[in-house]
Amino acid sequence: MARLILEKFLQEHEETPPSKSVINSMLRDPSQIPDGVLANQVYQCIVNDCCYGPLVDCIKHAIGHEHEVLLRDLLLEKNLSFLDEDQLRAKGYDKTPDFILQVPVAVEGHIIHWIESKASFG
Repeated sequence: MARLILEKFLQEHEETPPSKSVINSMLRDPSQIPDGVLANQVYQCIVNDCCYGPLVDCIKHAIGHEHEVLLRDLLLEKNLSFLDEDQLRAKGYDKTPDFILQVPVAVEGHIIHWIESKASFG
Protein backbone atom coordinates (compact mmCIF):
# COMPACT_ATOMS: atom_id res chain seq x y z
CA MET A 1 0.00 0.00 0.00
CA ALA A 2 2.81 2.41 0.89
CA ARG A 3 4.35 1.82 -2.53
CA LEU A 4 1.12 2.73 -4.33
CA ILE A 5 0.58 5.89 -2.29
CA LEU A 6 4.20 6.98 -2.71
CA GLU A 7 4.08 6.33 -6.45
CA LYS A 8 0.86 8.39 -6.80
CA PHE A 9 2.35 11.22 -4.72
CA LEU A 10 5.49 11.34 -6.86
CA GLN A 11 3.47 11.26 -10.10
CA GLU A 12 1.48 14.28 -8.92
CA HIS A 13 4.53 16.26 -7.76
CA GLU A 14 7.11 15.52 -10.46
CA GLU A 15 7.22 16.09 -14.20
CA THR A 16 8.21 12.55 -15.14
CA PRO A 17 6.90 9.29 -13.67
CA PRO A 18 9.21 7.99 -10.94
CA SER A 19 11.41 5.01 -11.75
CA LYS A 20 11.17 1.78 -9.77
CA SER A 21 14.68 2.36 -8.43
CA VAL A 22 13.71 5.80 -7.06
CA ILE A 23 10.60 4.38 -5.39
CA ASN A 24 12.55 1.42 -3.96
CA SER A 25 15.21 3.77 -2.63
CA MET A 26 12.58 5.91 -0.90
CA LEU A 27 10.89 2.84 0.57
CA ARG A 28 14.25 1.66 1.95
CA ASP A 29 14.97 5.14 3.31
CA PRO A 30 11.77 7.16 3.77
CA SER A 31 13.78 10.25 4.80
CA GLN A 32 14.32 10.76 1.04
CA ILE A 33 10.59 11.44 0.57
CA PRO A 34 10.16 15.21 0.18
CA ASP A 35 6.92 15.38 2.21
CA GLY A 36 7.67 14.82 5.90
CA VAL A 37 4.20 13.60 6.84
CA LEU A 38 4.16 11.09 3.98
CA ALA A 39 7.71 10.02 4.86
CA ASN A 40 6.60 9.26 8.43
CA GLN A 41 3.49 7.40 7.26
CA VAL A 42 5.53 5.29 4.82
CA TYR A 43 8.01 4.52 7.60
CA GLN A 44 5.15 3.46 9.90
CA CYS A 45 3.73 1.21 7.15
CA ILE A 46 7.09 -0.48 6.67
CA VAL A 47 7.80 -0.95 10.37
CA ASN A 48 4.31 -2.30 11.09
CA ASP A 49 4.11 -4.62 8.06
CA CYS A 50 3.18 -7.97 9.62
CA CYS A 51 4.18 -10.01 6.54
CA TYR A 52 7.25 -8.44 4.93
CA GLY A 53 8.54 -5.79 7.33
CA PRO A 54 12.04 -5.71 8.84
CA LEU A 55 10.90 -7.16 12.18
CA VAL A 56 9.27 -10.13 10.44
CA ASP A 57 12.42 -10.62 8.35
CA CYS A 58 14.53 -10.76 11.53
CA ILE A 59 12.17 -13.29 13.11
CA LYS A 60 12.20 -15.49 9.98
CA HIS A 61 16.00 -15.31 9.84
CA ALA A 62 16.29 -16.28 13.52
CA ILE A 63 13.88 -19.21 13.11
CA GLY A 64 15.76 -20.40 10.02
CA HIS A 65 19.09 -20.24 11.86
CA GLU A 66 17.64 -22.05 14.89
CA HIS A 67 16.37 -24.89 12.70
CA GLU A 68 19.73 -25.19 10.93
CA VAL A 69 21.39 -25.57 14.34
CA LEU A 70 18.82 -28.21 15.35
CA LEU A 71 19.40 -30.05 12.06
CA ARG A 72 23.20 -29.91 12.57
CA ASP A 73 22.77 -31.34 16.08
CA LEU A 74 20.56 -34.14 14.73
CA LEU A 75 23.12 -35.03 12.04
CA LEU A 76 25.87 -35.12 14.66
CA GLU A 77 23.69 -37.22 16.98
CA LYS A 78 23.15 -39.73 14.15
CA ASN A 79 26.93 -39.76 13.46
CA LEU A 80 26.43 -38.65 9.85
CA SER A 81 29.44 -37.05 8.22
CA PHE A 82 28.60 -33.78 6.45
CA LEU A 83 29.87 -30.44 5.21
CA ASP A 84 27.97 -27.25 6.02
CA GLU A 85 27.51 -24.10 3.93
CA ASP A 86 30.59 -22.35 5.31
CA GLN A 87 32.80 -25.37 4.63
CA LEU A 88 31.41 -25.67 1.10
CA ARG A 89 32.03 -21.98 0.35
CA ALA A 90 35.59 -22.35 1.66
CA LYS A 91 36.04 -25.16 -0.88
CA GLY A 92 34.86 -22.87 -3.68
CA TYR A 93 31.23 -23.94 -4.09
CA ASP A 94 29.07 -21.01 -5.18
CA LYS A 95 25.68 -22.69 -4.68
CA THR A 96 25.45 -24.44 -1.36
CA PRO A 97 22.75 -26.41 0.42
CA ASP A 98 22.72 -26.21 4.20
CA PHE A 99 24.42 -29.61 4.44
CA ILE A 100 25.99 -32.09 2.02
CA LEU A 101 26.24 -35.61 3.35
CA GLN A 102 29.67 -37.06 2.71
CA VAL A 103 28.08 -40.50 2.52
CA PRO A 104 24.55 -40.48 1.06
CA VAL A 105 21.80 -42.21 3.05
CA ALA A 106 18.56 -43.91 2.06
CA VAL A 107 15.34 -42.54 3.56
CA GLU A 108 12.06 -44.24 2.69
CA GLY A 109 13.52 -45.56 -0.55
CA HIS A 110 15.11 -42.25 -1.61
CA ILE A 111 18.85 -41.58 -1.70
CA ILE A 112 19.64 -38.34 0.14
CA HIS A 113 22.84 -36.52 -0.84
CA TRP A 114 22.16 -33.09 0.61
CA ILE A 115 19.76 -31.28 2.97
CA GLU A 116 18.29 -27.81 2.59
CA SER A 117 16.46 -26.56 5.68
CA LYS A 118 13.45 -24.41 4.81
CA ALA A 119 12.10 -23.73 8.30
CA SER A 120 10.51 -20.41 7.36
CA PHE A 121 8.55 -21.85 4.43
CA GLY A 122 6.16 -23.98 6.47
